Amino acid sequence: MPRITGFLATIVVVGLLASCASHEGNYSPACAAFAGDRIELLQGKFTWEKFTDSVVVDADGDVINQFPGYPMSGSYRIDGPRVSMESGSGEVQADMYLLQQEGRRYLLTGEQYEAWGRDGRLAECALVRGEKQNY
Repeated sequence: MPRITGFLATIVVVGLLASCASHEGNYSPACAAFAGDRIELLQGKFTWEKFTDSVVVDADGDVINQFPGYPMSGSYRIDGPRVSMESGSGEVQADMYLLQQEGRRYLLTGEQYEAWGRDGRLAECALVRGEKQNY
């Protein structure tokens, strides 16, 4: 009997660890997007990139960085559905929200999360974990 109990305890521990890490991964738009965000959540750290297919040049023909400060990285903590991302200096960069629906894990802005709460619909290009789009 102790062998079965130990086996069940192992399954419970593995399940708990898996559920803790179930939010980890790469989040990118759930649609073909020409501009947007990609966010990686991994082991308490985040990396946030912005992308676009447009190129802006100055009067000299030099490419202008459209997203100064990105990619951004730091740490995050989870409190219920809320994911609070902080820069290396401890400054809160954003609060986003995790949502699991139809077997997919989403990372929503506050506005998207509130809209989902009101009408149950997700934003068309909400960030979804694990989907890779060709941009």
